[in-house]
Amino acid sequence: MRTQTEQHEDYLTELEEIQKGFQPRKFTRWRPKSDFPELVISIPDDAGEEIILAPIYDAHMGSMQHDEERLLKDLNWIAETPNVFTFNGGDATENITNPKMGHTRLDNEEQILLATRRFGIVQHKLMWSHPGNHEDRTRQVSGVSSGKRIADNLKVPYFSDYCFATIRWRGNNFRILSHHGAGGAQTPGAQRNSARKELTWMQPDILWTGHLHQPMTDTITLIDYDQKAGRPYEREALVIISPSYLRFFGGYAAKFRMTPGKRGLSAAILQADGRIDANIHARGKRL
Repeated sequence: MRTQTEQHEDYLTELEEIQKGFQPRKFTRWRPKSDFPELVISIPDDAGEEIILAPIYDAHMGSMQHDEERLLKDLNWIAETPNVFTFNGGDATENITNPKMGHTRLDNEEQILLATRRFGIVQHKLMWSHPGNHEDRTRQVSGVSSGKRIADNLKVPYFSDYCFATIRWRGNNFRILSHHGAGGAQTPGAQRNSARKELTWMQPDILWTGHLHQPMTDTITLIDYDQKAGRPYEREALVIISPSYLRFFGGYAAKFRMTPGKRGLSAAILQADGRIDANIHARGKRL
């Protein structure tokens, strides 16, 4: 029998247990009231000599082909490296709504909780969150957004399509336009055209998508107009498609003769002088 002086903790849900582990956020964030999907991120000047943006796209947690080892390695790197920041680019879960879509390791409810747990590792570095077409399956069938549930669980801003993000650091305004991506482009040319689609109406410093599971990084030259000075000027921008965390063989990509894609993430490196770098790596042994 318990005595009156015994102390005991009230019941916590599994979600509350995850949220208890969130670390203090490493930036400040402001979402203006606007007709546009805007977000302003301010990163402390002393966060590092450079800032690395490393979003997680197309993790597909719950898929039979999900590369859990690679995802955990990348999430731990983001969590432990002071100058690295991230966002969820969508398709965090496999989320099937029809048995004809195949089989998963976990049911959809378990996938949402797993995504919350995995992204909880980097919650203090997580700037915003998108759904992908896989999360949108639930919304289309039932009107309930599993993508929004993941964002709410993680206490981060949710953007159902685009995010116009301005990252302020060391006197710079780095402008990011992010989206999960759409379409089924298979050839390199079609993928490049798909990645650049928004440039007809928006010219950010980085245009970032995923979805195609085929990484691509392009540098493009833009002629912009300085409204204050009344003169044109030249600047360069990056167009990035992030890879996925899906293995190839045994999945639908191999079944339908698609091209194997790289696994992992793509990163952009922001410099104090306004330059944006992108490092491309080709992993593997050379036997």
